[in-house]
Amino acid sequence: MKSYFRNGIVCSLSAFTFCVTTNIAVAQTQARPASQAKQAQAGHEGHDHEGHDHDHGKETIAFQLPQWKTMHFDDAAKAKQHEEMVRKLGCEVKQGQHAGHIDLTYRCVEWKSMSVETHQLADQWSGWLKGSGFDVSHAHPDPAYAEGKEAVEFRLVSWKMVHGKNKAEDKKLVDQLSSLGCEVVASEHAGHSDIKFRAPIWRDVHVADHKTAEELGAWLKKNGFEVAPHKH
Repeated sequence: MKSYFRNGIVCSLSAFTFCVTTNIAVAQTQARPASQAKQAQAGHEGHDHEGHDHDHGKETIAFQLPQWKTMHFDDAAKAKQHEEMVRKLGCEVKQGQHAGHIDLTYRCVEWKSMSVETHQLADQWSGWLKGSGFDVSHAHPDPAYAEGKEAVEFRLVSWKMVHGKNKAEDKKLVDQLSSLGCEVVASEHAGHSDIKFRAPIWRDVHVADHKTAEELGAWLKKNGFEVAPHKH
């Protein structure tokens, strides 16, 4: 049986293709932007990362489960494995016995995030989280936004819906939102486009100069986003 060791836990590849310790950042509650946190990480003075994802080049997955979810297990080992998973993800967990099987109940009230190295791992994690009852948000920002001396931090926790105007304007909006790493869903309805989008965790993009940062921040606010105060 092939296995590997990472972060102090051995994960069996034949039993479970990925695990909570597969080179991910510890699941973080996305409560505030980096610019409002108190302590800076070593090597990033003046730009703190507490409660904020900053793994440019990696895949970030956001997840939440605000209502209690109960899963039934006949196998105690599988129940224990699932319990360990959701606990490591920061969930509240309750366990009980009922009619000869194990009831595992859990929730994750606040949005949290993790970062993984590859798109394949992100897809695996997204599938596992959705199958376990979580609301999952996973999108890809344009790599061009990973560079630049000015950062713009933003989020939009709940879905926002807009009705499209014309195909050219709709495409421009969808392309801009997608390039920023927002989750976007577009559909046709009654002869027009319905476009909904969200970015439920704080994320940042980098641009070349202050003017561009101010313009982007204004555009985000106009489209319903929460934007952190800009820091130089």
